Amino acid sequence: MMKIYLFIELVRKTDARETVKKLKRLRLDKAKFANVVVLADDKIVAQLDTDDAAAGQKAILEKIATVEGVVQTNVIAAVTPVKR
Repeated sequence: MMKIYLFIELVRKTDARETVKKLKRLRLDKAKFANVVVLADDKIVAQLDTDDAAAGQKAILEKIATVEGVVQTNVIAAVTPVKR
């Protein structure tokens, strides 16, 4: 399991709340959104939980980046939780 934290920038004309709905409806292989929040009119932050780094890369490049209105998707952090 890997947790990827994303900062997503939108075209200013895009409705951020509608984009969040679109992101949550995406069919992602081996990945799912744990949380997606509107930060500002043109910014969204999200937590993407994936099986591995390859699944995260595929979700970001092939699915999230193609959503209408998304200009840029930055990975803030990629974390693999450790059980103690």
